[in-house]
Amino acid sequence: MDFCKKQLNKLYALNFLGNISIAGAAWVLLLVSCGYSIFEVGIFETVFHLVSLTAEIPSGVFADVFGRKKSLILSSVCWVISALTRILWIQSFAGVAFSIGINALSYNFASGADSALAYDSLKENGRQDDYDRYISNQTMIYRITNGVATLAAGIAVMLGNTKAHIISIILAFIQIMVAVTLKENKVISQSADREFAARVRECVSESFHFLKGNRQVTGIIFRNAFIGGIDILLLFFLQAKLPMTGIRDWILGPLLFVMSLGGILGAMLSQKVRSWPVSRIFILCLAVVTAGFAANFSGIAWIMTAGGFVAAFADDLIQIRADVELNTLVPSEQRATLISVNSWCFSLVMIVLSPLSGIIFSL
Repeated sequence: MDFCKKQLNKLYALNFLGNISIAGAAWVLLLVSCGYSIFEVGIFETVFHLVSLTAEIPSGVFADVFGRKKSLILSSVCWVISALTRILWIQSFAGVAFSIGINALSYNFASGADSALAYDSLKENGRQDDYDRYISNQTMIYRITNGVATLAAGIAVMLGNTKAHIISIILAFIQIMVAVTLKENKVISQSADREFAARVRECVSESFHFLKGNRQVTGIIFRNAFIGGIDILLLFFLQAKLPMTGIRDWILGPLLFVMSLGGILGAMLSQKVRSWPVSRIFILCLAVVTAGFAANFSGIAWIMTAGGFVAAFADDLIQIRADVELNTLVPSEQRATLISVNSWCFSLVMIVLSPLSGIIFSL
C-alpha cells in the first residue's frame, strides 16, 4: 500500500472514530433527558461557538507551526477531557458549559489540520487532484457514522450520560493511537528549525494579507458558513422537536438516520457539479436549505424528516465544493490556518443563529 493511501486511510479512521460516538451524536437528547430545556441547549451551542470563535484561528496557526499531526492528537485529548467533565459535572450548568467549551477546542484542533494534512500529503506526491474524491469520501463517512450513532440515540439515553461518555473516552484513546502513526507534511518539518516566534508572525501576517486581497476566498467561506449553520441547527433541534409530534420513542433514531442520508446524497452528487461556479451552487443550496428549515414548522414528522434530509443534502453539497475550491487557492504554508478561517466564520454565524433558533424552535 503506497504512502498516500496509508495516510488517507488513517484520516478516514480518525473521522470514523470521531463521529461514531453515540454521546456526541445525541448530545442534545442527553442534555434534554437530564432536565435541560431547549433554550438552555441553545445557550450551550452558543458557548461552543464562542470558544470556537476565539480558538479556531489560533488552533490553525498551531497546526501550521507545530504540526498538523500534533494538532490532531491534541484534538483527541480535548475530547477525553470534555467527556470526563460531562460525566462529573452533568448537573451543573456551568460544568456542562465548560465541557462544551473543551469539546469546541477538540473540533478546533481537528478542523483545518486534517484537510491540510491530507491535501499536502497528496500534493507532495503530485496527486492533489485526488483530494476531490478524498473529501467526498470523508463527508460520506461522517454522515454514515454520525447517522448510525444517531440511529442509536435511544441507546445513549438508555445507557445514561455516564456510560455513553465512557464509550466516547474509549474511542478518543483509539483515535490518539491512530494519530501518532501519521506522517507530518514536509512543509511543516522543513521549517521546524526556524525560530518559533518568527514562524507564528509569518503565518499570521501572510494569512491576513492573503484573505485581505482575495475576495473570492472570503465569499466562498461566508456562503458555506451560512448554509452549514442553518443545516446544523435544524438537525440539532429536530432531535428535541420530533418527539413532540407524537411519534414512538423507538422511531426517533431511524428518522434522524434518514436525515443523514441527505448528506450522503449531497456528497455523492458533489462531483457531478464540479464544473459549476460556487455562486450557482450557493443559490441552489440556499433555496433547498430554506425549504428544509420551513418544513420544521409543519408539525408533521415525515415532513420534518424530509426537511432535515434536504438541508443535509444542501449542506454537504456546498461544503465539499467549497472545501475543494479553497484548498486549490490557499498556500501550503498557511493551509490549516486559512481553512480554519472557514470554521471561524461558521462559528460567527452560529453565535448569531443559535440563540435565535433556540427561541424559534421553542415556539
